[in-house]
Amino acid sequence: MVFFGCFLGFYFQQSPYGETSTYLQLAKDIGNEKSVRAVASANGANAIALIIPCHRIIGNDGNLVGYGGGLPIKKRLLKLEQSIL
Repeated sequence: MVFFGCFLGFYFQQSPYGETSTYLQLAKDIGNEKSVRAVASANGANAIALIIPCHRIIGNDGNLVGYGGGLPIKKRLLKLEQSIL
């Protein structure tokens, strides 16, 4: 799981500032759309959120889901990034 998390960290970092992606899209990007749960689990285990921007990953339905700092913080971070653009 550590290697998978590091591997996904690269993809999380590719998420452009001010934009979001979904767990499903990340799973497709790594070539295995059935790995959505593993992607979500690795995202949830991210201990360095300031370096690996896991707050940019949202639910497949477009809703905000799980964030270690809480959903209000996730929402504020996303709004902040969008307002700076």
